[in-house]
Amino acid sequence: MSTDMGVDFDNLRKAIDWSVKQLATPRMNRIEAIKQYVGSHYTNGGTERNVPTNFLEMAVTIYTRQLAAQAPRVMVTTGNVALRPFAKSAEIALNQIPDEIDLGATLQRAVIEALFSMGIVKVGISSSGREVLGHDVGEPYVDVVSIDDYFLDMSAKTRGNIQFEGNDYWLPIEDARALYDGKTSDLEPDEHTVTGDQGETRAESVSSDEGAELYKERVWLRDVWLSREGKLVTYGVKSLKVFNIIDWDGPEHSPYHTLGFSDVPGNLLPLPPVALWQDLHELGNKLFRKIGRQADNKKNVIAFPGGNEDSVKALKDAADGEGITYAGQAPTSLDVGAIDPQVLSVFLQVKDLFSYAAGNLDTLGGLAPATDTVGQDKLLSASANARIDFMREGTLKFTNGIFGSLAWYEWTDPVRERVVAKSVKGTNISISRIWSDETREGDFLDFNFQIDAFSMQSDTPASKMQKIREVLDGLVTPFLPMMEAQGGQLDFKVLVDLVSKLNNIPELSELIKFGEPPEQVPVQASGEAQPRAQNTKHTSERISRPGASRSGKDASLSQLLMGGKVQNAEAAAIGKPS
Repeated sequence: MSTDMGVDFDNLRKAIDWSVKQLATPRMNRIEAIKQYVGSHYTNGGTERNVPTNFLEMAVTIYTRQLAAQAPRVMVTTGNVALRPFAKSAEIALNQIPDEIDLGATLQRAVIEALFSMGIVKVGISSSGREVLGHDVGEPYVDVVSIDDYFLDMSAKTRGNIQFEGNDYWLPIEDARALYDGKTSDLEPDEHTVTGDQGETRAESVSSDEGAELYKERVWLRDVWLSREGKLVTYGVKSLKVFNIIDWDGPEHSPYHTLGFSDVPGNLLPLPPVALWQDLHELGNKLFRKIGRQADNKKNVIAFPGGNEDSVKALKDAADGEGITYAGQAPTSLDVGAIDPQVLSVFLQVKDLFSYAAGNLDTLGGLAPATDTVGQDKLLSASANARIDFMREGTLKFTNGIFGSLAWYEWTDPVRERVVAKSVKGTNISISRIWSDETREGDFLDFNFQIDAFSMQSDTPASKMQKIREVLDGLVTPFLPMMEAQGGQLDFKVLVDLVSKLNNIPELSELIKFGEPPEQVPVQASGEAQPRAQNTKHTSERISRPGASRSGKDASLSQLLMGGKVQNAEAAAIGKPS
């Protein structure tokens, strides 16, 4: 069947069905990893075996925090000097969007998806006359698309050569009838299911069963973006009815933005980090379950080599310190079973190997010092940061693409108005202006804006305090005399108030009082000001105290359990806190 507007629907549908089949194994691997991630106490769809040491959850949490701790902000710049005021207005307007659409939470979900498989988001603007899929008319949106719902042309070798990509979604029957009224006939709802189009298992099956009772009936739809034709096709997954074919008038980029952390040569799908970690996670839990069984089976029993039943019963019933009459040989205590030291040693090595394979998790997560010295920890931190920096660059590129699409929709929206407040340089005054289609000049593509997302890492009061220390130590203190020579002053009252606030110590502002500035420096008889001492002497004393790292303690304990010998300092470190 062919349709209008140059789309061969039959061939398109067959190509999509084939590509969906190619995604069956990656989707199933993701579900198995999710089951390990949630363990056996989440829902009925979790793992059958308990997961006492959940390495995957720890790694995913640490990496998510490192890559997308909060909503990003964007800087908009342009090389055209005449257009810089418009770039600044665009920057202010764009930075209003993350809070409006909760972009921070969306990016966190996308990063988690990328750790398990591939992060996908769909960017657009709701242009319908009613709220659909939770978006008001005229509101830009960034929605996470699960790989269970996503598909792309798997016959292509690179993303630049794909002919189509799209996603499935469920839409309430009333919304579908309103959106596509007159383009379909006898539109009926589809039976709700938690399995895929071709019967494959989906991730929601971990927490949901078939046979859901729906509040409102829905229809199963599919959007397909055709890159070469520049069209967006919507049809029913089950009914195969074509609902809509429109000419794409959005950004040059596809509506779908993808995030992956490791490219695989000659393949479209990235290699997810969890796929690299899962084997060690499962091995570590298998060993720990074995250790647990051994510990549970260990018993201490009393053996009675002789005597009669009355004597045995009297011994069992006697309280501590009580005297009894006992006939026969004295009972002996027997230890039965024990933890195999070799198994425990292997588990400890697997635990350390997981941290190593995941990029030094102890260092990334700040769980404990990795070594006995600060210098070594800094070297390990730098090594770990090389990996996280690579992943962070990919996440920022992904976010920049999202902001690029949002900027296009914001610039070309003929209806939306925003209030943009700009500060007047050198004053505390700000001027508000309406930013709308009428106040914008030129075409979006003429500006060649450079969009850079930033500020996605954690920005807690403690991290802000650390940044203040670094600025004071590295920039202010060394150059304070030069700043004073140019009229600059460090306002210590403001500094104390800020430190008091960030450290949640309101009493600090009360302890340190500021009055009127002191009188001027006395003038000598010669008319020159009394010189102040410019040099101060500081004495630093470094005291070396032996510490204990988690890896060092594990290594010493393993050696002892294997029957080996350790030095006295190593043995003493086992009992010290990490």
